[in-house]
Amino acid sequence: FPTTQTRQACVCVWLGLSGCFGMQVVQRALEVPTETPLFAGGKDVFGRPPMCRACHLVVNSLNARLVPALMIIKAKEDRRRGRTDSASRRVEYGLYETTIEQYVASACTTQDLWHMKDVRKNCQTIMEAHEDEVLGAYSRWVKKGAPEAAGSGGAWSWNWEVCYKATQSCGEELAMHALAEFDDDGSGAAERKYRSEPVPSAGTKQGGLLQVVAGSFYDVMVKDDAVDTLAYTAFPNKGDGEFHGSLLPALVKVAELFDGDPATRGTLAVGMVDAENNDVPPPYGTGTKAPTLCLYPAGNKGWPRYISDMNDGRLSGYD
Repeated sequence: FPTTQTRQACVCVWLGLSGCFGMQVVQRALEVPTETPLFAGGKDVFGRPPMCRACHLVVNSLNARLVPALMIIKAKEDRRRGRTDSASRRVEYGLYETTIEQYVASACTTQDLWHMKDVRKNCQTIMEAHEDEVLGAYSRWVKKGAPEAAGSGGAWSWNWEVCYKATQSCGEELAMHALAEFDDDGSGAAERKYRSEPVPSAGTKQGGLLQVVAGSFYDVMVKDDAVDTLAYTAFPNKGDGEFHGSLLPALVKVAELFDGDPATRGTLAVGMVDAENNDVPPPYGTGTKAPTLCLYPAGNKGWPRYISDMNDGRLSGYD
């Protein structure tokens, strides 16, 4: 049965990407319109030193992916335990731990942190020294019944548990605040708005590919962890449209190739988002002004693979 790497190779063959089998798999940098203003000692408007700010960004990034994944497991477990058959009495060891380890291990390489070199470096420093403690914080959260976070009406503080107790990245005074209090750091991200075309019905196709808009990107491209998804960020009218006109039939052929084989049917979804009419927000948007192909692999949707052998993942006419 084809692996994710095999599927990626098949995609490369059909698209004719040069040097594809020896290509470097990269995370495309997000282009942020404005930078967070920093002051003496690298502190931001809240007085957070670089390590504390990095911890907050890492936890927010982790929580956007890991917490929903853990809640899905918890919901399934709650349903199982509510039954009266033998399965309801079965003890599942390591059910949450495997998922926590997978997400924490790739915390510093997620798409929304990749463009922040200093944050990424500080994240690696934190994880090298305290990865076990971070794993423990998420495990404690699960054992406590997944309580609501402070700032959302709950008593659990991710800032205190991870950035103070687990890693000592933030001082006690900064760690006493809810993470949401640090959202508006002067970069403008808190006020940034994103365009989206109306969300189409599930399964709607555009030009032979699944139609994806900013408002449906997560549901179509990321939500199903069992399926590899290939996202084409398109600029149909860029230039004379020749590039898009050449690439689209190749992508349609890729989709037909997998759908036409009973052994691979349902294992790969290929979607297209019109970037001229949609601003796909972070962590899934690339901020690019050029066509982009990105594979979200099954079982590891938090670590997308940009497909190109040059240009940091951006497709060129040469590709």
